[in-house]
Amino acid sequence: MIITLLVFLPLLGFALNAFYHFNSAARKREPSVWVAGLIASSAMVAAFVCALIAWARLKGSAGVGPVLEESLFSWMNLGALHVEFGYRFDRLSAAFTLVITGVGALIHFYSIGYMENRGSARYFCYLNLFCFMMLNLVLGSSLPQVFLGWEGVGLASYLLIGFWSKEMANIAAAQKAFLMNRIGDLGLLFAMFIAFKFAGTLDLARLAGFEFRPDVATVFGLLIFLACTGKSAQIPLFTWLPDAMAGPTPVSALIHAATMVTSGIYLLARLNPVISQSTTVLLVISAVGAATALMAAITACFQSDIKKVLAYSTISQLGFMFAACGVGAAEAGVFHVVTHAFFKALLFLGAGSVIHALSGTQDVFKMGGLRKRLPFTFWTFTAGWAAILGLFPFSGFFSKDMILHEALVAAHGNPWVFGVLAFSALLTAFYMTRLYVLVFFGESRLSEEAGSHVHESPLVMILPLVILAVASLAGGWFGVPVHLETAHGEGASSVSPAVIMALSLLIAGVGAFLGYRKYSGTIQVEATKDPFRVDEFYGAVVGRGVKSLASFFGRYLEDGFFQKILQVSGAAVDLGGNLFKTVQTGSAQGYLLMMVLALLGLMFGLVFGVNGYGN
Repeated sequence: MIITLLVFLPLLGFALNAFYHFNSAARKREPSVWVAGLIASSAMVAAFVCALIAWARLKGSAGVGPVLEESLFSWMNLGALHVEFGYRFDRLSAAFTLVITGVGALIHFYSIGYMENRGSARYFCYLNLFCFMMLNLVLGSSLPQVFLGWEGVGLASYLLIGFWSKEMANIAAAQKAFLMNRIGDLGLLFAMFIAFKFAGTLDLARLAGFEFRPDVATVFGLLIFLACTGKSAQIPLFTWLPDAMAGPTPVSALIHAATMVTSGIYLLARLNPVISQSTTVLLVISAVGAATALMAAITACFQSDIKKVLAYSTISQLGFMFAACGVGAAEAGVFHVVTHAFFKALLFLGAGSVIHALSGTQDVFKMGGLRKRLPFTFWTFTAGWAAILGLFPFSGFFSKDMILHEALVAAHGNPWVFGVLAFSALLTAFYMTRLYVLVFFGESRLSEEAGSHVHESPLVMILPLVILAVASLAGGWFGVPVHLETAHGEGASSVSPAVIMALSLLIAGVGAFLGYRKYSGTIQVEATKDPFRVDEFYGAVVGRGVKSLASFFGRYLEDGFFQKILQVSGAAVDLGGNLFKTVQTGSAQGYLLMMVLALLGLMFGLVFGVNGYGN
């Protein structure tokens, strides 16, 4: 029962911290962040140890596709629908589980220092709940169980993004994330209906081996893709992710690096055999992924908030992963999920260390010269910067190059997808170097108040940064424990991997050089802007359109039709009531008179043959 134990350990941490929170409230005492943090972190470390044990057992298993399965109980028995509630641990779920528990544990520890003066046991409750739901998502053996974790992650993210609920902007960001994810979630719900209708099962293993009709496979794949665009922030459902920066920085690291946004990649990889049955679906996935990578990379170049730059960077990197799944190289996409978890968690936590040192300042144009004042943060952040650029020998070099190579040579590779991804990689090197230089190099642009309080973060925050920096350096050398059945066929090209590696390094070097040259001298403050104005477009078209539609229905259907029906119905009932009221006199003599008249009428009918009785 090792799999079940690793799933429920975060839930145990959630329950213990909930008890601690309510007990402290009953005693009118402030709960200790250290106590709550250690409870939550211990649960995650224990879950990580269980994941390592399960992985060791998996690697020791015989067979081409070893799997550990644990069935807990029969969940649904409705006619032909039979769903078991259980967990399935194979190489794909192992990769995600190790990331969720390992990187998640580091983020929990980091949160103790970051939230020391502004956190509570409730915060750590939400963190543990988030990880519990995410583990159900990646380990669930059936689509309904995946959907349970899918919705649970959405709820937990809403609670974490809006954790600082005294500011309306934070509440609005949480609501935006919740609602936009619900739009995508409809796709997963309808996909389950189609799966049961045509395959007769919702079990993931059986579903992966089922051959759908081409038209059904296309509809099913597009619905799954719609669900993934919501969770993994792809066009058109990506605008919630930058606003999710309203939550505490460790929350941003958890959502962007190790958990929620990677769930879409997991689902695409898990259902890869079914999705690969439709070339239309693969084309849509690769095109949207490449377009998202480019759009987000361009937008990141115009951001001044350190967390917003990293948020758009996450969207762009997710586009790389989607493009990999679309060209038929889901292994490369999953590999990039793992390496991205290392360096993106490092970058977010490094940004949190900077914000912590500057007492909340997030504008990169109000920083500068922090290299010597925050040495541990600087050197660990440097490792994350090198990894996301794809410099050798850091982890991003291996996974990003694999995606670029597969974009050309995979079964559904496309030179256009490769070109867009290559240019996005150039922009990644540019905006990340821009961020790196503005924060750590040049003259200090700190305000007098912020400059007087600059200090390196405590050990509980630095230690996770060091571990993640080592993982960002060495993580690419170990590969990833994933084996997926991919589509067969000849690739679009036979370009040597060495050529792609050299080209990738050249792209990273050019982008870094351009970023350094532009921002290493005299700094001109740039205003934050969205060059594509997607939010404004949604507000103008969707927001105003919904309001106009609601006004139309309210004026013409509600007031002009339904209210009229209610008024006429009310008048008819009122008229009928008045008529009956005239005979309801309350007089016994009157009721007796009516009975006599009724009997006389009946006798009259019988005598004179009314209705044929007299014949």
